[in-house]
Amino acid sequence: MAPDAHRIVLALHVALGFGGFTLGAIALALPKFGATGRWHRRVGRAYALCMLGMALLSVPLSLRAADRLLLAIGLLTLGWVTGGWIALRAARRARSSNRIRFAALLRAHVVLMGSSYVAAWTAFLVNVRPLGSAPLLFWVYALGPTVIGTALIARSSARLVRPA
Repeated sequence: MAPDAHRIVLALHVALGFGGFTLGAIALALPKFGATGRWHRRVGRAYALCMLGMALLSVPLSLRAADRLLLAIGLLTLGWVTGGWIALRAARRARSSNRIRFAALLRAHVVLMGSSYVAAWTAFLVNVRPLGSAPLLFWVYALGPTVIGTALIARSSARLVRPA
């Protein structure tokens, strides 16, 4: 990739990542159901688009840098966002006909979208290393978001309405 093209791809990747971080936090804070649930859906849709773009752009960037960890995180993010979107669409179709399937698909949506947010934070921390680059800090950057995110995702999916 030419240096100018690399700078453009990197700038787009960073802009989409910033948008994803911001929109993801907003989507997490918004009510998911009821009259105000439409804002979660709108912000969530924008989040998913930012994350898809960021993940797609991470592939050439990580290949250029020969960074397998970031390539894996980018590909996983791509899969998680896509899977989360598909699970939500399937849940909406199953909502009125199969309550158990609806709940399972809604949980899948939460886990997949939450995982994409965790992966983005992991990639950011591993790449930027805001507290320095000591070997121990690498493991904090690599595992910290996963430990914290997994607990929050488990809590969130457990709070979903269980089928009767």
